[in-house]
Amino acid sequence: MKKILTLLLCILGFTFVDNCIAPFIAIRGYYPSFLFVFIISYSIINEGWAGIIIGLAAGFLQDIYLFNGIGVNLFINLILCYASGIIGRSLFKEKALIPTILVFFMSFARGILMFAILYVCGSRSNISVSLYGSIYNFIIGVPMYIWVYKLCQKRYMITKWKL
Repeated sequence: MKKILTLLLCILGFTFVDNCIAPFIAIRGYYPSFLFVFIISYSIINEGWAGIIIGLAAGFLQDIYLFNGIGVNLFINLILCYASGIIGRSLFKEKALIPTILVFFMSFARGILMFAILYVCGSRSNISVSLYGSIYNFIIGVPMYIWVYKLCQKRYMITKWKL
C-alpha cells in the first residue's frame, strides 16, 4: 500500500510540476517533462508491468491537459514505458549515464510520435519541441534517475505488484 501511495504522490507531484512550475524554467520556450523522465526512469529500473502501469497512469493525467488528442499520451507512454522496461533488462541500473541516454532517446521518440499522431489527426504541432525538450530531459534525467534508483531500493518499494 505504501508503494502505491508513494508512486501516486510522485505522479501527481510531477504532473503539478510539469504544468505549473516547469514553464517558469523554460529556455526559449522549451521546458522539460519531469513526469516523463520519472516514468521512463522507473520503467528502466523496474521492468515489465510496473513500468506499464506507471505509464498508463501518467499518460491519463497528461491527457487531461492535452486538448487536441485524448488518449495520445496514454498510448505513447504505454509504448515507451514498455520499450524502456525491455531495454532496461540489459542495462546496469546502478550507473546513471546509459539510462539517462535512454531517457534522451525515449523523449525524442515521444516527440516524434506525438507529432506524427497529431499530424494524422489534423492538428498542428512543432517538431523542434522534440529535440530541445529531449535535451532538457537529458539534463534533468541524471539527478532524476539517481533519485528514482534510490527510491526503488527502499524496502517498501521492492514489493511486487499484485495483479
